[in-house]
Amino acid sequence: METKSYIIGVDFGTTSLSVVLVKTDDWQIERVINRETNAYIESSNTLVKEQSIKILVDSFNSVMEEINSLPNIHIAAYGFTGQMHGIVGLDKNNNAVTNLVTWEDRSGEMVMDNATKMIDTIKTLADDDTISCGYGIVTLYKWLVVEKRTDISSFCTIADYFVGLITHKIAMSPSMAHSIGLFDISKNTWNRRSIEKLGLDFQLFPLVVSESSLLGYAGDVPVFSAIGDNQASFMGTVSGTKKSMVLNVGTGTQISVLLEKGEVNKYNGYIDGVATQLRPYDNDYYLMATSFINGGATYRSLFNFMKEIAVSLFNLENIDENQLWNNMEKSAGFSIEEGDPLKVLPLLSYERNDFGKNGEITNITSENFHPGNLIAGFLKGLSENYKSALNPNILEKTDFIYGGGNGLKKNKVFVQILEQTFGKPIYLTSYDEEAAVGAAMNAAKAIQIEQIQKI
Repeated sequence: METKSYIIGVDFGTTSLSVVLVKTDDWQIERVINRETNAYIESSNTLVKEQSIKILVDSFNSVMEEINSLPNIHIAAYGFTGQMHGIVGLDKNNNAVTNLVTWEDRSGEMVMDNATKMIDTIKTLADDDTISCGYGIVTLYKWLVVEKRTDISSFCTIADYFVGLITHKIAMSPSMAHSIGLFDISKNTWNRRSIEKLGLDFQLFPLVVSESSLLGYAGDVPVFSAIGDNQASFMGTVSGTKKSMVLNVGTGTQISVLLEKGEVNKYNGYIDGVATQLRPYDNDYYLMATSFINGGATYRSLFNFMKEIAVSLFNLENIDENQLWNNMEKSAGFSIEEGDPLKVLPLLSYERNDFGKNGEITNITSENFHPGNLIAGFLKGLSENYKSALNPNILEKTDFIYGGGNGLKKNKVFVQILEQTFGKPIYLTSYDEEAAVGAAMNAAKAIQIEQIQKI
C-alpha cells in the first residue's frame, strides 16, 4: 500500500483536544481525532477554573498512540495551537508543578488585605488597564506575590507545555506570549519594566520565538512553536485573501480581520486593548480581534428559558433538547418572514468595555408578543450588536466574511440574519476543526509546503 504524507495539526481547546491529519499532496483532511478532555478540577472557590495536567497528558498520549498505530503514513511536521491566556507553572526542569489555570479563571476578583481587588492592584502597579482576569500575568502575580510560591521557575500555555514535552524546550510564539499580558507586540518582547513593577522576576518569563519556529523533533519529525488559537482559527478558515473577516460564534463571539502594520494609526481610537485588540500574526500583519461576551451562551440562556417554561408550566420532564433547538430555529425563521420581531438588546452578560450595561426588550405589541418573535429578536439583536461595535472602515474593506463555531453552523436562521445585517454573504467551513487546521497550515508554511487548494 502506498505511503501518504501528512501534516498533523493539534488544538488544545478549553474542553476538548482536536487533531487533524492533512494530506500534503492535495491539502485535504484525511482524518479527525477528537477527545473530550473532562479535565476540570472541582473547587469550592467559584472564582477558580483549573484543569488537571495528568488528564490532559493522558488524552494527548491516547491521541498520539492512535496516530502512531496508523499504517502507511509519513508525518511531515507537527503544528500546535490551543487556548490562550491560561498558564501552567513549571519548575527548573520544566515539569508542571501547578494545574492549568485556564482563561476562565476569575481569581483576579479576589479582595486583597487592602480591600481592593487583586486585578485592580495589578492594573495600577503595571499601569496597564488592558489586563483581564484569566490572563497569565494575573495568575503569576497570585502565585508568586500573593501566595509567595518558591517552586515555580517559569510558565507556559498548555499548548507550549506539550510542545515542550516532545522537544524538551519551552518557548512561546508572540501570539501566545501576547495573550499572557504585558507583551509589546511592536517589538515582540515582554514589557520588562511593567513586569518588574509587579515584583515579578523577569528571568521567569519564557524565551519568545517566531510564530513558525522549529523547536525540536518527534523522532525525525519537525515540531514547531504553538500559535494562539485565535490566529490559528483565522488561518484555518480564510481562503487565501487578506481582505477577509472571520466571525466566530462559540460561547462568546469574536470578529477578526488582518490589519497591515502601517494602517494601525487609522484605528487608534477604535483599538482599546479590551474589547478590540491588536494581536501578533506575521511580519506584515496584525490580527485585529473584537470580542463579545454575548454569543452562543446568550442564545443558550434563551434556550434554557424556553426549557424552563416546558418544565415549570407544562410539567414536562423529558425534554428532547435537539427538537427544542430545531423548533426555536424554525419559529424564528417564520417570524423573520413576517417582519415584526421584538427589538432585543441581548446583553445578558454585559460587554467587555461596559460592564454596567444591561439588556432590554422593546417594541412589544399585542400582535408581535410571541415566542418566535422573541427568538428572532434575540438573534437580530446579537447581529446588530456585533455590527454596531465594528469600525465602519473594516466592513467596507472586507470582501469575504467567513463564519465559524457551532453558534453559526447549527443555526441557519442566525446566518441568514447576519448576512442581512452585514450586507454580505457568510461562508461556512465544511469542517469544525479550524484551529487545528490552522496549526497544520502554520507548520506547512514553516517547511515550505504549498497548500495546493483550500480544504
